[in-house]
This record gives sequence, structure tokens and C-alpha cells, in this order.
Amino acid sequence: MAAELLLELLPDMRPTVLIVEDDSSTRESLRKVLEEEGCRVDEAADGEKAVGKLAQHQYDAIVLDIALPKLSGTDVMEYIASTTPRRLEPIVVVTGLEGGEIRKLFPTICERLSKPVMP
Repeated sequence: MAAELLLELLPDMRPTVLIVEDDSSTRESLRKVLEEEGCRVDEAADGEKAVGKLAQHQYDAIVLDIALPKLSGTDVMEYIASTTPRRLEPIVVVTGLEGGEIRKLFPTICERLSKPVMP
């Protein structure tokens, strides 16, 4: 589901995707699906590492958990909004929160995947 969504958003390219997820099994499942669909994948296990990677690399899309250690997904989105707001568009939020709650915080996110994520 995640890979199909990203490939629909970014047709005719091999997108580079940053997965920001603290749960290793969810992160691995997302990585596997995205790589099988031809995406290049980078990972961050917490919000602080994600911000570091975002400062150094360009990503075509971001798969972002909201409940993260060190810096929350909301903090990561605020960092993106303050540095490169155009990057907010290709974000897929992975969360147990309802879509309406997320869209109130960040109306520009493109999609939401509910937890648990099933490959």
C-alpha cells in the first residue's frame, strides 16, 4: 500500500524515500515493500536522526511516524515547514491517530497509513 501510494505520487521515477519509524519491524516491513517496488530507501529510527538526514539529503518522499523518540513526527514536520516547505507535500504519515486529527495539524500532508502497517 505505501509503495503503491508513493509510486502514484511520483510516477516515472525511482524515488528515494526516507522512512522515519521507531518500531524496527514496521520500518523493515515498509523498507521491504518500497524496495520491491523499486524505491531507494533510507531510514531513521527517531526524529532527531530524521532531521539530521533531512539536513544532508534530498528525498522524493518521506514516510513519517508521529509518535517518535527524541523529536516527534510533528516536530519533524515543523522542521521541514521552516526549512523547505515544499517537502511537506510528499509526506505519508504512519500513525494510529485519525486522519482528521493529523490534517488539522498539517493540512498539506498527502496521505496517512494506519497502524499497524501490513505489507
